[in-house]
Amino acid sequence: MKLLSIPAALLVALIALSGCASSGDDGGAGVAQADSEAAPAAPEEGAEGGAQFDVAEQRELVYTATLDTLDDDPIAVAERVWATAESYGGVVTADQRDGSGEWASATLTVRIPSADFAEAMEALAALAEEETGRTVDTEDVTGQARDLEDTIATKSASVERVRALLDEASSIDAILELETELSDREAELASLESQLAALQERIAMSTITYTVTSPPEEDTEEAGYTGPDSFVDGLGAGWSGVVGFLRVVSVVLGILLPFTPLAVVVLAAIFVPLWYARRRRARAEA
Repeated sequence: MKLLSIPAALLVALIALSGCASSGDDGGAGVAQADSEAAPAAPEEGAEGGAQFDVAEQRELVYTATLDTLDDDPIAVAERVWATAESYGGVVTADQRDGSGEWASATLTVRIPSADFAEAMEALAALAEEETGRTVDTEDVTGQARDLEDTIATKSASVERVRALLDEASSIDAILELETELSDREAELASLESQLAALQERIAMSTITYTVTSPPEEDTEEAGYTGPDSFVDGLGAGWSGVVGFLRVVSVVLGILLPFTPLAVVVLAAIFVPLWYARRRRARAEA
């Protein structure tokens, strides 16, 4: 029994030492392990189907949509889009308007909370007289978000370790080296946190591109004869034609009249020598 008690005492001492070392160096890992062990307990509250539904609700989705409409007054519709976006806690990030009068168009980029995405789409479509088309794209970024969160947690732990080593450093060379390493890791951590914040903003706020234009003009001309309906109408049309012809002739004469002297000089320069040469020839023959 004494021979067995000595190894048992050594084993107890080794276990105690390993427990102290793990509590001093891997405290963060122990917390992370505890959190990971506690997380799966939530789905046990309901049935198996309820657990699957809870997992589906935790998906991180990014919604992007386009909505095309027609209305007689696109500018007024654009103003109503602003009011609708504000009523859902959203914002208009871009507003481009073209044309006026009988034809106009407006294109707006609207950011709406993702929780109200479907309801806001219907509300925006109802602002115009006619909806001509819509598209909805859904992007699942759950894996990307989880990877960024895990990387940030790992990078944060490494930053804390370097800070602890920096506090314990005594030589100038070690301090300088640790400060450089800490600066690099903090920069990487800040970049990762910025990426995660941008992704979370895309998840929280959906993007809708809303376009409203004036409807195209309808062709109201009737096929068939479209000329005068009576003798008086025909006489009036004929007189209008004569007046138009005389107007065209007068315009042409007005354009050509300034060139008349020049034309006379050119013709004289051509025909006078010919006439003089013919006359001399006739005299020589006589």
